[in-house]
Amino acid sequence: MPVFAAAIFTSAFLLFWVQPLFSKMILPLLGGAPSVWNTAMMFFQLVLLAGYGYAHLLTRRVESLGWQIAIHGVVVAIGLAFLPFALSGNLAPPTDQSPVLWLVGLLAISVGWPFFALSASAPLLQAWFARSGHKSSGDPYFLYAASNAGSLLALLCFPVLLEPELTLAGQAGAWRAGYAGLLLLLVVTAALLLRGRAASATPETSAPSASSWKQRLVWIALAFVPSSLLLGVTTHITTDIASAPLFWVVPFALYLLSFVIVFARPLNRDWVLMAQGAGTVAIAVMTILVLAFGLGGTVLLTVGIHLSAFFATALMCHGELVRRRPAASGLTTFYFCMSIGGALGGIFNALLAPALFSSDIEYYLALVAACLLRGLVKGDLRQYRIGDSLYPLLLGLVVALAVWRFVDAAPFAMVGRLLFLLPCALALYWFSERSLRFALGIAVVMGGAFFVRSSVDVLHIERSFFGINKVKLLEKDRKIALVHGTTIHGTQFTDPARRREPLSYYARSGPAGQMFASDGARPRTALIGLGTGALACYRRPDEDWTFFEIDGAVERIARDTRYFHYLSACQGAKVRLGDGRLLLGRESDRSYDLIVIDAFSSDAIPTHLLTREALALYLRKLRPGGVILFNLSNKYLELGPVLSNGVASVKAFARRQLYYPTDSETARGAAASEWMVIAAAEADLEFLTRDKRWLATQGQPGAAPWTDDFSNIFRVIVW
Repeated sequence: MPVFAAAIFTSAFLLFWVQPLFSKMILPLLGGAPSVWNTAMMFFQLVLLAGYGYAHLLTRRVESLGWQIAIHGVVVAIGLAFLPFALSGNLAPPTDQSPVLWLVGLLAISVGWPFFALSASAPLLQAWFARSGHKSSGDPYFLYAASNAGSLLALLCFPVLLEPELTLAGQAGAWRAGYAGLLLLLVVTAALLLRGRAASATPETSAPSASSWKQRLVWIALAFVPSSLLLGVTTHITTDIASAPLFWVVPFALYLLSFVIVFARPLNRDWVLMAQGAGTVAIAVMTILVLAFGLGGTVLLTVGIHLSAFFATALMCHGELVRRRPAASGLTTFYFCMSIGGALGGIFNALLAPALFSSDIEYYLALVAACLLRGLVKGDLRQYRIGDSLYPLLLGLVVALAVWRFVDAAPFAMVGRLLFLLPCALALYWFSERSLRFALGIAVVMGGAFFVRSSVDVLHIERSFFGINKVKLLEKDRKIALVHGTTIHGTQFTDPARRREPLSYYARSGPAGQMFASDGARPRTALIGLGTGALACYRRPDEDWTFFEIDGAVERIARDTRYFHYLSACQGAKVRLGDGRLLLGRESDRSYDLIVIDAFSSDAIPTHLLTREALALYLRKLRPGGVILFNLSNKYLELGPVLSNGVASVKAFARRQLYYPTDSETARGAAASEWMVIAAAEADLEFLTRDKRWLATQGQPGAAPWTDDFSNIFRVIVW
C-alpha cells in the first residue's frame, strides 16, 4: 500500500505543479491578463476529464489487469517525448481575434500529453488497488487523501519554495526528473500488484455499481459550482491586485483543501451551511457597499471575505459529493462525473461567460447556484412558499432604489450606511433558512444593484479576453471616463473646447505633465498602454509617436468620437496592437528617445513589464540621452521600491514622484499618481534633478529585483 500512496502522491504533485508553472511561462505572451489563468484552468480541466474518461473506459473495456497496466505504462512513457517543456521566443498570439483558441492549442502541444497521462494515473491506481486483494481494497477512497496531499503540497510549494529558488527552465528540468521518477514508481507498483494478484484468489473483476442518471447529474452539479466559483473568485482578486501565481494558488489550494477535509472525516453540515450562508451574505453586503456607495475594503478584508465564502461553499458541495459517493466498483464513474462538472465550470467561465455577459456576472451567478445547492443538503427545495419569492423581491427593490439614489453621489455617512446595510444583511441571513428564498434573495439583491449601477450614466460596455471596459459619465456629465475593471483608466472633459486637455494621471500639473514641459524634444517615442490616448496631446508636430496596446477593444473605444477625442483631436500618433514588451523587443536597438510604460489591467500593472529583463530591454531601445517614464500608480501594491531595485540591478538611475494634487488642481481634473523616470546615465536626468518634487529612488533593503523567473507579490501588497 505505501507504494500505491507514493505513486498517487507523486502523480498529483506533478499534476498541480505544472499548472502554475506553465501558466507563468505563457503569461507575458498575453500581457499578464487574468484570463490567461482562467483559460489555462479550463484546458487543464478538459484534459483531466479526458484522463478520467480514459481511465473509466480502460477499466471497463479491458478486463485483464495486466493489459491495463501495460497500456497505461505506454501512455505515461510517451509523455517523456514532450519534456522538458519550453516556449519558443518567436511565439506571438493573434491580435485580430480572441487568443483563447491559440492559447488552448499552445497548451495542448506543450503539456497536453504528459498532463493527460498524469490525470489518469490517480483513478487508475485506486481502481487497481480495489482489485489487489488488500484488506482495505473494499474502500480505496482513502487513497484520495494521498492525491489531495500531493496536489496541495505542490500548490503551496510553488510560490514559497519552487518559484523563488528555481528559474522556470530549472523547474521544467526538475519536473521532467519527477515525471521519470513517477514512471519508475508505476513499474514497481505494477510488479508488486501483479505478483500479489498471482498469489491471491481474488476475482479478476467485480460488477460496477449502478448509478442513475439523476445521481450522476447531481455529482456533476456539485462539482460544477465550486469549479466555476474557483475561476470567478480568482479573476475577482487578480483583476485589481495582480495576475500572479500567488493569487492563482491560494484559491486553488483552498479548493483542494476542501477535498482533503471532506474525504478525511464527515463535517457537521449545519456548521458548514451556516458558514456558507454568512460568507455569501458578506459578499452581497460588500457588493452593495461598492455599487451604491463607491466604497471598498482593504485587501485583507476584501480577499478574506471572498475566499472564506468560496471555501465554505467548496466544503458544502464537496462534502455532499462525498456523502453521495458510490461503492468502490463505481469509483471511475464517480470521478468521471466529478471531472465533467469541473470541466463545465471551466468552459462556462472561460468561454461562455465572456461571450454571453458584458460584465463578470458569472461569479455572482455561481454564488446563486451554490445557494440553490443548499437545497440538496437540506432537502427543502420542494417545499415552496409564497414568501420564498415575495420577500426577496421586496428586498431587491429596496436595494435597487438605494443604489439608484446614491450611485456616484458623495459618500454617505458611516451611520447612514450601517443603518441601511445591517437590516439588509440580517434579512438575507434570515432567508438562508430556506434554500430557494436565499438563492432568490442573493440573486435579486446583487442583480438589482448591478443592473442599476450599469445603467446609470454608463454609455458603453465591452468585454474582451483582457478585461471589461466601460465608458461612463462622471460629475454630472462634466467628464467622460474609461473604466477597466474597477479602475478609471482615463478621463476627458465633455466640453468640446476642453477635449484636448489631458486629465487624471496625465494632467499638466502632475508628473507626466511636468516631464513633458521640462524636457526637450523627443523625436521618437514609444508608449506601452493606450487608455483613452490622453498622452497623445503632449506630442509635438514633428515627433513620431507609437502606442503599443494589447487590447483591441481599448483602441476601438479610444478612437470612437462618441466618447473620446484625444486621438482624433491630437492627430499623428500611431497605434499597434499586441503585447508592448514583445513588440518593443522587435524594434531596433537605440531607436527611441522616450519610452512610456503606462499599461494596466484594472489597477494591476502586468509584472512582466517590471522585471530586470524588461528594464534592460527598455534601456537597449533608448538612444543616448533617452529616458523611460513609468506610471506606477497603484492602490494595492507598493511598486516604487520594486522598480527601484530593478533599476539598481541594471545599473541605471531614476527619480520618483508621488503626486497629490491641490484642491484647485483636482478641480481642474488632476488625480493623485506615482511616476518614475529612468535613464542609463545620471546626467540624462539633470532636467529633473533641479525639481525638488522628483526624489531619488529607494529600494527594498535585501530584496532581490523582480525577474522573469521571480517576483514576490506578497511583500509589496498594501494590506
